[in-house]
Amino acid sequence: MSITGERSKAEWLDQAEYPFESRYVQVDGGRMHYVDEGQGEPIVFVHGFPTWSFMWRGLIRDLSVKHRCIAMDHIGFGLSDKPEHWSYTPEAHARNYRKLLEHLGIGRFSLVVHDLGGPIALAHAVEHPEKIARISAVNSFMWSVKNDPLFVKFDHKVNGPMGKMALTTTPLGLNKMLHDMVEQKQKVNSRIFPQYSGPYAKASDRQGPYGLAKGYVGSSQWLYDIWAHREALAGIPLQVIWAMKDSLFTNEHLDKWRHNWPNAEIVTFPDCGRLVVEECAKEYEAAVYMFMDGHSQLNDLQAAIHADF
Repeated sequence: MSITGERSKAEWLDQAEYPFESRYVQVDGGRMHYVDEGQGEPIVFVHGFPTWSFMWRGLIRDLSVKHRCIAMDHIGFGLSDKPEHWSYTPEAHARNYRKLLEHLGIGRFSLVVHDLGGPIALAHAVEHPEKIARISAVNSFMWSVKNDPLFVKFDHKVNGPMGKMALTTTPLGLNKMLHDMVEQKQKVNSRIFPQYSGPYAKASDRQGPYGLAKGYVGSSQWLYDIWAHREALAGIPLQVIWAMKDSLFTNEHLDKWRHNWPNAEIVTFPDCGRLVVEECAKEYEAAVYMFMDGHSQLNDLQAAIHADF
């Protein structure tokens, strides 16, 4: 179902940067916004905290020449509905993700995931590995982090009174988190940050990011269950892209990917933060593009990335 005219309400949106047709599907919590561009083998893009499908715009422009590119905004994020009272757990988003797949009726497809978008999509993938052609994960995970000191500290902040106030009462807390995800801020055009914070101008619009932030540790049992079925993904080509200056997803998490998927293609960005899709957009997009095309000049690309830092 495509609804036209909805974007006129989003006065903050730079439609030259994000020129795609908006589509909506009814899911639990309201209308989920998504874009569906191009034709060919499908690629589904799944964002995490606290971003939205805007982060995938460069890849969608490039890959939609050969592929059908689908990117949703979770309920509470981007251009999707933002109910004030809803679960906002990763599990709830994962159920809505499945509803979108059912709505689209696509067969086999590839995945590009970031942050909590990883487990949100991979919960389905471990149950239906036959539907997954390739997986590209950027600073993401699919296991419990309840014993990780950095995530425990983050969880205490988020669940404390000051954390809730910072993320929901004013836009300052969310804006700071977004800026902190970029290590080399001079590499990101200043007009880009308002595109990430634009969906959350009102206090009532910030429940989505706040609710999802609590899921890193709060959804530990769900994450544990996904990890317990990781062997289902063993035969699927995997690319792991890693920004090394992420304050939460450290090298230990990258090593966990490496240990469990020794044949995975690993691409590292030594001086980038979690929002590497903006900080090193050209190199990041080149890595994903080559991987999705089934061939890679990884050694040349990795050498070029490290030469730039």
